[in-house]
Amino acid sequence: MEQLVIKIAGIGQVTSALLTKHGFKTVADIANASVESLSVVSGFASARSLQTIKKAKELLQTADVSISKEVTDSVVSKEKEVIKKPIKNKKAAKESKNKAEKVSKNKKKEINRLKLEVKKLASKLAKLKDKAKKTSKKTAKKKKTSKKIKKK
Repeated sequence: MEQLVIKIAGIGQVTSALLTKHGFKTVADIANASVESLSVVSGFASARSLQTIKKAKELLQTADVSISKEVTDSVVSKEKEVIKKPIKNKKAAKESKNKAEKVSKNKKKEINRLKLEVKKLASKLAKLKDKAKKTSKKTAKKKKTSKKIKKK
């Protein structure tokens, strides 16, 4: 029985759906993937791709599923490339974090702007209700007055 990618540690529902969109449906698909092919998926830099491939392989080994030597050799050679370039990975991680913080700040600003707009609209609504009450009271008084005048 094939295991779905969500079984890999660190892969949740959203990431699982994203991986499935890119053709990685099972743990074996991830284990047999190259770092480059997995890096195409949003949120999977070289370091995360490598780590996810390792976890997938470990998961398959514990389930007694064999992985071809060719794939293993390919991943090991990619590991060496990633280890040689740790500065880029740190930089990419920092840029990713900064981008996430910017998005978070923008969302907070938008929420605050919408809250302020709701307060303004609530205030306008309250004023309109008061105005409507006053108008209806004036109309009622006029009707009473006109009825009194007709009786005379």
